[in-house]
Amino acid sequence: MCFAPLPQESLENMKKFQYKCVDESLLYNKFMSPCLNKVVNYFPTWLAPNLITLFSLGCNIIAATISYLDGGFDFSFRLKRSTCFIIGVTQLLYQLLDNLDGKQARRTGNSTPFGMLMDHGCDVFTNILTSFNLSKLLLVGNNNYISFSVFFGLILGFYMMTYEEYKIGELFFPKINGTDEGNLFIFLLGVFLSIVGQGPMCYVINEKYNLTIGQLIGLIVVFGGFSCVFNLYLHTYQRKGLKETLKNILDGIAFYSVLIVPLLFIKFHLDFYMESKWIIICNACSIFARVTIDLQIKILTAGIVTCNIMFVFSNLAFILCLFFTIEDVCLYTLILLFVAQLTELFIFIFQRAKEITDYLKIRIFCINNPATHI
Repeated sequence: MCFAPLPQESLENMKKFQYKCVDESLLYNKFMSPCLNKVVNYFPTWLAPNLITLFSLGCNIIAATISYLDGGFDFSFRLKRSTCFIIGVTQLLYQLLDNLDGKQARRTGNSTPFGMLMDHGCDVFTNILTSFNLSKLLLVGNNNYISFSVFFGLILGFYMMTYEEYKIGELFFPKINGTDEGNLFIFLLGVFLSIVGQGPMCYVINEKYNLTIGQLIGLIVVFGGFSCVFNLYLHTYQRKGLKETLKNILDGIAFYSVLIVPLLFIKFHLDFYMESKWIIICNACSIFARVTIDLQIKILTAGIVTCNIMFVFSNLAFILCLFFTIEDVCLYTLILLFVAQLTELFIFIFQRAKEITDYLKIRIFCINNPATHI
């Protein structure tokens, strides 16, 4: 567990931090951003940007809760059409609010390093909830590698974009990306399936591999996640050379194990995965959330990524479970691990949030520096 306070030097480095983002999306630059620049002017000036961020996360929490109540963790269960509609609409609301919080921050003079951390930190959990909802919309199934891969396709992409920002110094969104076009696609997919039902997602297009349209779309998502991995190494090579690129590859091996080890688990314990995949997914998601939020803090404070003890314990527990033949041992081991990870994660989040806000002398959900001219 990590309870050590941030060094004074790290806190001071936050004041030097400059957020750099390149978004080449035509959808965002030609349509979404100009429209939202007008919409934000209707927001009251007392509305804190971080509160908008929290509302955006709330949209996905509502959608994921309704989705869970409609079939649980069964990725082959056909959702009600109303559930599909709710998933689509809340995804669009999330996308709009996720852009509006930054615009409100600049409008009210409340752009702070913590605001960026709050925004991207909530995006970590939103990414997990979106992966869950999308897996259920696409009906990716429960009993093969595709279901796990599709779930973590989005998560892999998000982590690698964060890791690229840490290594390169800027966040890069290509002309077609998951943040802009991807969220819009989920909205359109949810609305479409609410009209016609999820039957089209079950249509088999390859009988040899029993591949459905939903799974094919899911594999495209996985390809998008791996394209972020490729972009990291490409941009590192272009800017820092082959030596730094090879170093990035070695540094990334530890995180890839979060995905590789559960895949091995599925291979050797397929029956257990089909019955209890919820705990495997929850463990992997908690690891992802912990290392990604820690990485975001390192970006803000110019810190060095160090080994996280819970990350090590999690992978060791997964590996040990590969050799267990008693399913109850696997289940209770993973449940205890998840409880420990979740406890450490929230202690870590609240501790870091308090340290940073105390240092910056700001209140999270209040306007702290009202602009003189709105």
